Amino acid sequence: MKNYPIAETFFSVQGEGCHCGRRAYFIRLFGCSVKCKWCDSKSAWNGSPTEIKSAEELADEAKKSGAEFVVITGGEPCMHNLLPLLACLAERGILAHLETSGVCKIDEAEGSKFSWVALSPKLFHKPLKESLERADELKLIVSDLSEMDEYAELVKDASNAKWIWLHPEWSKATDAKLLDGLCEFVKQNGGKYRIGWQMHKCYFVR
Repeated sequence: MKNYPIAETFFSVQGEGCHCGRRAYFIRLFGCSVKCKWCDSKSAWNGSPTEIKSAEELADEAKKSGAEFVVITGGEPCMHNLLPLLACLAERGILAHLETSGVCKIDEAEGSKFSWVALSPKLFHKPLKESLERADELKLIVSDLSEMDEYAELVKDASNAKWIWLHPEWSKATDAKLLDGLCEFVKQNGGKYRIGWQMHKCYFVR
């Protein structure tokens, strides 16, 4: 039986990306090797886990919630061996989505795969090339428009990604220059690029 350190678990709606607005059960694992200074989930790596739960317990709770899918997030969830959890979710017919920075290997096995991988790369701790190649969508957290050239180069390895979302770093969510610049970038580049938002913060839901 595989046990996991938990920061929190909760039933809510996905607030970001192409699955935005859908009901989801979130499993936020404790621990992170990236530790962004502007992280909005520092409780996932600062302090101690709130509890320890087995893969079976987590999968049963997710099934009971009635969510359309599970989001395994962090922290950096890929620091942990997720294969037992994926297997338990698959046994119960539950789709598993992953939110990761991509700095760790994304482990999958036959019958234990993620149905969706959302990767949010960080320029100061860049993701593995193989993680970028696995991503179904990217979420770029932009704090300054000067970062866009480096991001544009980085995402070239994300050939599988269907969408590349541009999100303002939340403390700058009212920065008109930044927001206008992100809109202009999408207007000029189009393709997979989309402007994004953390809708769950507007709705005041977890």
